[in-house]
Amino acid sequence: MEALKKIEVNYTPGTITFPSAGALKAYVAEVLAKTKGLVATDESIKATKTSRTEVNKLQKAIADVRKQYKKEWDRPFVEFESTLKALEGDCKDASADLKAAIDSFEDQQKEERRKAVQGLIDEMAPNYHVDPEDVEIIDKWLLKSTSKKAVLEGVAESMKTLQRLNAEKAQVEKLCLKHGLPAERYIDLLQRGMTYIEVEQVIEGDLRKQEEVADLFKQRKAAEVAAQKVGMVDVGDGKLIDTETGELKHELQRVSLELQGTKEQIDDIARYIVKSGVKIVSSSERETVIE
Repeated sequence: MEALKKIEVNYTPGTITFPSAGALKAYVAEVLAKTKGLVATDESIKATKTSRTEVNKLQKAIADVRKQYKKEWDRPFVEFESTLKALEGDCKDASADLKAAIDSFEDQQKEERRKAVQGLIDEMAPNYHVDPEDVEIIDKWLLKSTSKKAVLEGVAESMKTLQRLNAEKAQVEKLCLKHGLPAERYIDLLQRGMTYIEVEQVIEGDLRKQEEVADLFKQRKAAEVAAQKVGMVDVGDGKLIDTETGELKHELQRVSLELQGTKEQIDDIARYIVKSGVKIVSSSERETVIE
């Protein structure tokens, strides 16, 4: 960098004198004065066009002089600037090459640190009864400035969190199985950061809503039955007579049961139901369970 202090640039501010500026201004004013008030008519159109042509020629002549001297004025700086920009470009290219080399080396080191952290995770996972693949490697653990102790503590804390989360997942699944709820939604809430207590409260709220819906359904069905019985006469023994049509109706009960027993026990119950004349509205496929 010392060499930059010794760069010599001989710079002398340029000067331009314009002795004929006054005469030129007077000439332009004279020419333009002749054009003021001109209008285009059948008689004057030719003269007006000629005047415009002369004004355009004057404008071009003035512009040509300006451009000529500007080019000469700019030439020394353009050459000077071109030399410096070329050198800047050389430095920029060299810097890019160096950055690529540095990035490649640092990426290699980061990958080596990643492998070391993964090895540590694989070694520690059995102690916490977690799957190593479930442990996310935090970017901070891969920093050169992060000590091995900090990495150990970070991995241990992540595994404790994962261990707790796995236990809470199992509890949620058990609770959902008990109440016949799909567990996926509640496990997702756990993974999003909710505590088990908070998820449990959500489950309880959903169960209350289900009960409310079930109660409303029962009330609606009861109202429908009551509406059907209007205009009917109960003649006893579960028999109803429609007073309008005289049709005989039967007041029946419908219930859903989930049974579990041996094949023989279920077969016996099925035979008894058929023999007793109870109508089977719907049934499910038999499912084998081991207890």
